[in-house]
Amino acid sequence: MEDTEIIALLWQRRESALDEIIRRYGRLLKNFAGRILPTTQDAEECVNDTLLDIWNTVPPQRPASIASYAVMLIRRRSIDRLRRLTAKKRGGGVYLVALDELEDCISGGATFNEDADELRQAINGFLAGLSAEDRILFMGRYFALESIESLAKSNRVTKNTINIRLSKMRNKLKKHLTERGIFI
Repeated sequence: MEDTEIIALLWQRRESALDEIIRRYGRLLKNFAGRILPTTQDAEECVNDTLLDIWNTVPPQRPASIASYAVMLIRRRSIDRLRRLTAKKRGGGVYLVALDELEDCISGGATFNEDADELRQAINGFLAGLSAEDRILFMGRYFALESIESLAKSNRVTKNTINIRLSKMRNKLKKHLTERGIFI
């Protein structure tokens, strides 16, 4: 079944659309949530919450890709859940480590003085200036929240090589944002 057919079923309010989403994308969603959350149970709950989000937002939304839409939703759900979990007790996790890495490229005490659309445009410009390989690496680490080990393995390089490349990209991002007056 194609995404357009799944979306049509959602617009008709047929629960079979959710079954098809789980069949096609369930593993992807669970793995994505599992990269962020500490337990399998948390990841499974986020998958269920994401299915409910899809049910509640389609219609009126009509995403071009169910997979992309579901990943966007589960990423938000997982990050929110992790924030709630770590508000009570401080933990590690790839998400928090990745955020800490990005904080390094923004000077301490930096304040955001532009709206979100301008920031999005600046980051898109930064990403467009990267090589395809670096863009995939950057998005893998900071959007898909892949571990350094996973990135090193998939790129057939050492963890040190990945760390150095990411560090250089963060420095470029900091310079890019500073030049545009996004962060002061």
